[in-house]
Amino acid sequence: MADVWENTEHPIVTWVNAGENWLTKQIEAINQRLLVVDIATAIRGSQSETVHGIRDVYPLEIKPESDVVRISFSEFVSYSVTEEMFVQQSDQETSLGVWLRVFSKSFFLDFVERSTWATSDFPGKLTHYQINTLDHTINVVTANPPEILTSPP
Repeated sequence: MADVWENTEHPIVTWVNAGENWLTKQIEAINQRLLVVDIATAIRGSQSETVHGIRDVYPLEIKPESDVVRISFSEFVSYSVTEEMFVQQSDQETSLGVWLRVFSKSFFLDFVERSTWATSDFPGKLTHYQINTLDHTINVVTANPPEILTSPP
């Protein structure tokens, strides 16, 4: 399977990275060997709210008409989910992409290589993928490229 994130011209990756507002719809680990992440476009809510004393704030919501992208990682080595407000990026890390990133150098990849017995011999060359949304950052290290689809069932 070709690595869709390594190819910056892939139409779904290009479309997602050009988007403005993505939210995490669902994160599901299935049978301990498959991680499925659904992200969806955020649409402005119809009712304004008052948040921390600020009036007329419109929430961003996932609605039935939201575009949805499903990203599946088979046989992943490790993943983490971090609430968006606690995420840090470092200029010591090297990545491509905006909402969907692939890292050639990262602290998370270093951590997984040091804290597991996964190697380039087994399961294979490890790659760090990152899904950024307005509410979460999902980091995945795997030797298998993800499958990416729009409008999952």
